[in-house]
Amino acid sequence: MKRLLATLSLLLVIVAPTYAQDDRAVDDARGAIDFIQRISDETIAVWSDAKMTEVERYNAFRAIFEEATDIELLARGMLGRHYRTASSAQRDAYMTAMGDYIISEFDKRMAQIGFKTLVVTGTKAASGKHGHLFVRTEVEREEGEPILADWRVRKKDGRFQIVNLEFEGINLMITNRDVFASKVKDEGMDGLIDWLKAQNTAPEATSGGQSASSE
Repeated sequence: MKRLLATLSLLLVIVAPTYAQDDRAVDDARGAIDFIQRISDETIAVWSDAKMTEVERYNAFRAIFEEATDIELLARGMLGRHYRTASSAQRDAYMTAMGDYIISEFDKRMAQIGFKTLVVTGTKAASGKHGHLFVRTEVEREEGEPILADWRVRKKDGRFQIVNLEFEGINLMITNRDVFASKVKDEGMDGLIDWLKAQNTAPEATSGGQSASSE
């Protein structure tokens, strides 16, 4: 009996860490690369479909982005310490506005730079204990030199998600955190929420049923 228990204990020691590592992006670079490449291919297919209306294109892009990105994690990270001091109603309003804001920002910025295709150039382990991985890419444009973009990817429950992005070394989460903190300082939490709603450039009557003008 003692030998059986010792054997089971040894198996748990060996197997448990292996399972945890399998669920970390840093231990599955090939999977993370394929994930980013798939998102790129799907986005290009949507943007290049001449049969789609503006509303259809935006909604299709939103569906891709919502599936691929942990929007709540990004939204909370961008608000930083102010999330803890916000009221429950303010948190709900902020999360609703941020869902529209983040997607509109990605859609708008990709259109501005003339996104043509994306080329994966390598990977780099992210700092921290969560096993995140940066998938390093070059965004090729219609005009001009390629832009460097590093996608921070996590793997949780066997599923990859984007949790941050760096364009030419500019960290999306940190940059927006500074902007949001300044807005909260000058105009309060409600002022930030109103500003986020005003930034939404989604075609009218979209945004997943959460219009920029809704309260």
